[in-house]
Amino acid sequence: LEARSAGVRSVAFSPDGKTLASGSDDNTIKLWDVATGTQLHSLEGHRDSVNSVAFSPDSKTLASGSQDDSIKLWEVATGTQLRSLDGHRDPFHSVAFSPDGKTLVGGSFKTIKLWDVATGTQLRSLEGHRHNVNSVAFSPDGKTLVSGSDDNTIKLWDVATRTQLRSLKGHRYWVYSVAFSPNGKTLASGGDDNTIKLWDVATGTQLRFLKGHSDVVFSVAFSPDGKTLASGSLDKTIKLWNVATRTQLRSLEGHRNFVNSVAFSPDGKTLASGSGDDTIKLWDLKSGQELASLMSLDKTDWVVATPDGLFDGSPAAWSKMIWRFNNNTFNHAPVEAFFNEFYYPGLLTDILEGKHPKAPSDISQKDRRQPQLKLALTDAKPATALTARNVTVKIDIAQAPAGAQDIRLFRNGSLVKVWHGDVMKSQSSVTLEATIPIIAGENHLTAYAFNHDNIKSSDATLVVNGAESLKRQGTAYILAVGVNNYSNHDYDLKYAVPDAQEFSAEVKRRLEALKRYAQVEVISLADAEATKPNIMQKLTQLVTRVQPEDTVIVYFAGHGTAAQNRFYLIPHDLGYDGPRTRLNEAGLQAMLTHSISDIELDQAFEKIDAGQLLLVIDACNSGQALEAEEKRRGPMNSKGLAQLAYEKGMYVLTAAQSYQAAQEAAKFGHGFLTYALVDEGLKQGAADREPKDGSINLREWLNYATDEVPKMQEANLLEALRGRGRQLVFAGDGSVSKDTKSNVQRPRIFYRRELESNPLVVAILGTTPPQ
Repeated sequence: LEARSAGVRSVAFSPDGKTLASGSDDNTIKLWDVATGTQLHSLEGHRDSVNSVAFSPDSKTLASGSQDDSIKLWEVATGTQLRSLDGHRDPFHSVAFSPDGKTLVGGSFKTIKLWDVATGTQLRSLEGHRHNVNSVAFSPDGKTLVSGSDDNTIKLWDVATRTQLRSLKGHRYWVYSVAFSPNGKTLASGGDDNTIKLWDVATGTQLRFLKGHSDVVFSVAFSPDGKTLASGSLDKTIKLWNVATRTQLRSLEGHRNFVNSVAFSPDGKTLASGSGDDTIKLWDLKSGQELASLMSLDKTDWVVATPDGLFDGSPAAWSKMIWRFNNNTFNHAPVEAFFNEFYYPGLLTDILEGKHPKAPSDISQKDRRQPQLKLALTDAKPATALTARNVTVKIDIAQAPAGAQDIRLFRNGSLVKVWHGDVMKSQSSVTLEATIPIIAGENHLTAYAFNHDNIKSSDATLVVNGAESLKRQGTAYILAVGVNNYSNHDYDLKYAVPDAQEFSAEVKRRLEALKRYAQVEVISLADAEATKPNIMQKLTQLVTRVQPEDTVIVYFAGHGTAAQNRFYLIPHDLGYDGPRTRLNEAGLQAMLTHSISDIELDQAFEKIDAGQLLLVIDACNSGQALEAEEKRRGPMNSKGLAQLAYEKGMYVLTAAQSYQAAQEAAKFGHGFLTYALVDEGLKQGAADREPKDGSINLREWLNYATDEVPKMQEANLLEALRGRGRQLVFAGDGSVSKDTKSNVQRPRIFYRRELESNPLVVAILGTTPPQ
């Protein structure tokens, strides 16, 4: 890595295991989302180093103590600062929540402060130490508080009476860290005398001291089962100790600087360590192997990397990485040369789930010579404010010893043009041109290519400035397709058309109420109108009408099927006239020919140049639309709708997995997915969840439906099993299994992991949409 941030002073896992937090010398707190494997938030507000971070027991709130003499409380889901506890005149070295989450404690110079979390009111100041209080912790029952200080003592306090119970003396120098065992009977402390001491809480007796570090012990932590103790030291190592036998189990080495903090994951399988070398490292406790390093770069960008080279990270961080060989500064290659083999989206998630991904052992067979691209305008100077709506961009490829294919051109991160296949055609150089629209303000253009072994080129970039006169209010287009009545009535449905009608009507009302669009236009195709030629024609018409400021939402409700590793939307004219129960191979092939494949959807959406794109497929087996041979999503040369969605910044929501049916429910009068999206999500406002701020953005909306549909169908299944409600039929054997949790319909969702700078807002609650 060519760029670094600052030393990591503190790390902590949330009690629910979903979030990892770190406090840093760059005055920020980083939150890592375990579910997506990404850096979730960079919390900025402190004016000096963040010494300590701690989660509330419900994992919803984070506390941070800083050198700037303040403690701050943050909402984990949104990264919003809830409260700042100011007015103190000394740094806070440690913070901790009580087990019931109602009280917060902070250790500072000579004093320990307690606050009421709900109100921010200071409850008490405990005095007794003669120097800095470096570490504080509550006992598991919340009745006792412990503190470790630069005055070489550890003190135990009665929380109810706020009185000192006893003072433990045994360290010869400063005490940096204290921790209770999970059963509350044992106390561990680490200090400036290079030792760890174990104490009996009930009597204050020193049980044993653990010696093995060659320098100061900055941090100690018990595993969730209390059997293992971890310690981090100035000697750059982490040591694991058997608590029962008081023996060293192993020494973990890999940090290049002192280890400030150690924390166990809630399942006890992983240890996190924060170091002055700017990294968080994750360790497998069973094997003692280093699993990964987490690095925050320039406050917003991040990288996760394994010792053998697998990596994930924000796109901007990739430009800060190079591959260096034989420890030779001058023998290196850009990250793109190894991207195909080593880029691993979701790396952090898989590591914490215990999957232990491995890098390929043999990477010597590919031709890694990259195409060289240059990007320019043909008839204008990019530095000037351009008044023309369209500009002509040229891409010069002068060096491509290993070929150049599948060139992509992006504007502000969204794909606008692809040149498929080999563009060199045995030539030594080639120039490609494309005329594209630009918007008012900055237009960041990016182009890249792949060689014949799919090795990506470095990005060619260009910034084009659009004049203020180009500013326009966008149009929202909603293409809603629903099929109840098929040409073969054996395939008729009940609620697909009502689903399409209600979806388009409610979304139109909500978008119009925002007053952010010049107009919201609904294009409807129902039953006999919803033929393959008509659907494809409407998509083609959008290509010619849509501008970069526009939003396009495409919704389909009807039959779908997965066949031959492809997904197909089945239109009204399905191409098969026989009984549904006698569908043979010839009939299936006829049906597939008349249907719209995910490849055809891919080709249609590729040409739509919209600022926001959403595709909702409420059909059986629709999750197959998000499958591809290459399931990683990023700047890869892979095929499929999900890869296109990544490149367009597009959202895709499918009603079911590739093997599942999408169900209708009589009691709702709709399919489960549409009912969750429209009736619950929008009309009842239930999708306003994280953050709960009276506004529903696209991620919230789709995430709500994805979470709620399985719950709704599970409830319906239980009714069916009890002989109440309608019988539900699944793709496959047509039976209702008692194993409801494995059978329930589970939607699939795709969107870029990176948060948008200007997310699409679907609804503002409290406003009255026009009828």
